[in-house]
Amino acid sequence: MKLRAALLAATLTLLGSGVAHAALTSSEKGQIRDFVSSARTENAVRVRSLVARTDLTAEESMSALSEAVVPVPLTDQRAIFLRELTFGVSSASSRPLLAHAVTRALLLRADAVFQKYVGGLDHEPRAITELVAIYTFLDGTIANAGRPTLAAHDQSAGISAAAYDDCSKELRDHVERNARWLKGDSAVAESLGRVRAQAQVALLDMLPDGITRRVDAADRLGLQGARRQILTEWSILLADAGKLDDAAVGRVREALARLPGARVDLELVYAGEDRGPLRARGIVAHVGGGSADANPFGAELTPTKVDLTTSTIVQDLVVLAVKRALDNRGELRLQAEHDAAATQGDPGKMLGKPRAPSVEHVIGAAAHLLVIDAPRALDLAFVRAVGGRPEGAAILSDAIGALAAFPVASSDAAAGLSLDLGKGSASTKMTAIRLAPNGAVLGFTLEGHAWAIARSAPSFSVTGITRDAQVLSLAHLATARSPLPDAPPAPAAPKPAVPKKK
Repeated sequence: MKLRAALLAATLTLLGSGVAHAALTSSEKGQIRDFVSSARTENAVRVRSLVARTDLTAEESMSALSEAVVPVPLTDQRAIFLRELTFGVSSASSRPLLAHAVTRALLLRADAVFQKYVGGLDHEPRAITELVAIYTFLDGTIANAGRPTLAAHDQSAGISAAAYDDCSKELRDHVERNARWLKGDSAVAESLGRVRAQAQVALLDMLPDGITRRVDAADRLGLQGARRQILTEWSILLADAGKLDDAAVGRVREALARLPGARVDLELVYAGEDRGPLRARGIVAHVGGGSADANPFGAELTPTKVDLTTSTIVQDLVVLAVKRALDNRGELRLQAEHDAAATQGDPGKMLGKPRAPSVEHVIGAAAHLLVIDAPRALDLAFVRAVGGRPEGAAILSDAIGALAAFPVASSDAAAGLSLDLGKGSASTKMTAIRLAPNGAVLGFTLEGHAWAIARSAPSFSVTGITRDAQVLSLAHLATARSPLPDAPPAPAAPKPAVPKKK
């Protein structure tokens, strides 16, 4: 019996060694190079028939495609060609192999670009444009094939979990080979920040679905500190050219924690002057850049310090949250539009300093003050109300309503509807928030004081403000300057009458 088994095994070995194995000829490899170079879509099927032959090993197939792709730049037409190669008619059976082969080939092309301009890549706009295009193609065409959700690939797209694992490992190795430009958050030229951001997003989206995806992405990208927390907690990448240190990123993270509305569907926050296009599975938010206001609370309050770099980033995130709230709540948008129009563009009637005249920016400027220092935001709105300008209080009411459209879940039932807000370098909580039917806020409790804002139909203008059931006065506003800098001068005392001479 043992002898028979040994003979059978030997026979199978001999048969296996005699199986014919073909390899691509030089002529066939030349055809693949010519077809890729010309990038005529109708030839994609011919390349597929050569590269995805069943008598080739996976490595031979990928090597043949890479040899054709690496020497030529990724143009728009070539991207269409590679998409047709991977997803065209009759590609279903070979799609996992083709997705892996295209991913490897394009990453080797990116390697070649990095190596060619190793000493001055930041001064080569064409090279930067191509690198961004490569990572955008990998993210949009391969990593997000079909109709993926924010948490998972589209299984009906025909790319298996194993293929995505292989592709993500190709990206991991590519990042390691080019760590100087792509890994972590070290300082790079501003023109390269977007290259790194797009590469990191592609790796995140390419990873196989699973509970360890966020942690795996953070490990492969070399993220530490607050950036790592933002990614692992919310699956959001915060990217820039390395100008934000961990303390600054930590302040952005605190703001994001207060802005659940901004985090909805958000995947990439890119902070920098470069507003060029970036692609991700979720929303891309370009933040920061431009000039910052060192005193967003104005001269009516006592001075305070605001971090200029993170304040500009936070304001952009707040505007994103406010826009989403107004889009979801039509009646609140109508009220906010009415209140914004009532300011007539007068900075003294607004709250905060909008960057644009749209209602999202007007309400967002007020919400920005709440997120960085809520007690001061209240003082500023109510100082102006005391001075005869109630429009700021109406804007405040709308801004709190917009933030409350996405409240943070609280385990304290007694707190009712609540918001986590800022207080300088600390934080505070607004509780017992009462909403009008249109979504504007009529009352709340902040730091032990119950505030009420009376808004009367039909315009819902502010007609009264109380604190702890007492009519608002300047004494209720801890950071208000007294007398108010812009208060009108007191009327002159009447002069005594001079008797007329007879």
